[in-house]
Amino acid sequence: MVFVKDMIPFWGPNISDKVVASGGTSNIKGLLAVIWFALVEYVILWSQGKPLPKLHNNILSLVHATLYELSKLCIRGLEYGVYTWLWQNYAFLPSLPDSISTFLLHILFVDFCYYWLHRASHEIMLLWAIHQVHHSDEEITVTVGLRHSPIQRLFIWLFYLPLALLGVTPSQMLAHVHFNYMFQCWVHTTSIKSIGILEYIINTPNHHRVHHGSNLEYLDVNYGGILIIWDRLFGTYKDEEPGNPVVYGIITQPQYHNPLKHQIFYLSDMVDKALLQDSWWNSLCAVFKGPSWEPGAPWRGWQDDKIKVDVSRRHAPAYISTTIHCYAVIQFIATLLLTAHLVHTVNISSFFFPSLYGLVAVSSLTAVGVLYEGHPRAQLFEIVRSTVSLGVHLSLPLENGVLQTTLISIHSASLLMWLCFPGAFRGHQMS
Repeated sequence: MVFVKDMIPFWGPNISDKVVASGGTSNIKGLLAVIWFALVEYVILWSQGKPLPKLHNNILSLVHATLYELSKLCIRGLEYGVYTWLWQNYAFLPSLPDSISTFLLHILFVDFCYYWLHRASHEIMLLWAIHQVHHSDEEITVTVGLRHSPIQRLFIWLFYLPLALLGVTPSQMLAHVHFNYMFQCWVHTTSIKSIGILEYIINTPNHHRVHHGSNLEYLDVNYGGILIIWDRLFGTYKDEEPGNPVVYGIITQPQYHNPLKHQIFYLSDMVDKALLQDSWWNSLCAVFKGPSWEPGAPWRGWQDDKIKVDVSRRHAPAYISTTIHCYAVIQFIATLLLTAHLVHTVNISSFFFPSLYGLVAVSSLTAVGVLYEGHPRAQLFEIVRSTVSLGVHLSLPLENGVLQTTLISIHSASLLMWLCFPGAFRGHQMS
């Protein structure tokens, strides 16, 4: 239970406003807890005799999660500020006192908003072009629960603004939204088959595996976060069909691992589709209707026109070796520590410092994907990245001296290894 407490330290019937100031720490603790759950998942799957998740997929999901956390440096003032302003000036219901009933009611409110956010993210091309990052892993593991696009932060908060009008305080909203996302990590797994009668009420791995399917029969279903009742009410519920195993990933599966490229490739496809239309109205429809929409088709496109995914399709290749895995894990841990420091201590009114260190963190996370791709210029990229990162740390020291020394040591060792032993990073292609 200690890990659940670490994940949601402010979530409970007596939620206080300290969650607003401490949300960054809470989210980082949540990420660390999910890493622990991923290790437990490996043990459970091994004991069940099931295939184990590929390590590079788990690492890349955590890379995306850290990028998502870094985006808080840019957007958190706006999302919290607008919500607080709306709550203070336009709430037409009084805020309810802390109680068990209030606690449960807010779970319902937040999950209802999440359902429509999630549904819109699948049924509007612009939002799907961003949300697809979450679906792009070709396996389903607990770390996929945190695999979100940082661009998503630009719009997800808008779906929770109605809660301000209902009198839900900023601290209550933030705590429940955080819990809603953390709850969903456990539904991203193949280690749990069914939980019995609760399958009719709450979202479970059984339901969510279907949601992650790119099979034609499984598209755009099972959107619920904590509860599955919304899907049953609004006609978007779907059971897994016997003899039709779920194919994970997205229909147009990218064949690379660069996390930055992953954020924008679908947006580029969306723009290309819009520019090919023969009228401005159709161009708007290409952006704001479903991903499969074509002129003359309904919002989500004709079912017969959608691509049918083969269960035996080839996975994106990765270049793997023990050295690459170790190097990637060390770079990820170093960047996670830096991210935790930034979101907890940096004064966001000072733009230069967090921006520069944010770029250092982003480049380090990108390096992980570049290595797993076996990119021909990986050595040059890493030499430049390590050199620039060292320069930033030496010229703009962090407040935490131990962290500063640790990061300088890691970047120095990385630079020396790439200059002196580049052959150690040759990986063997796997798919």
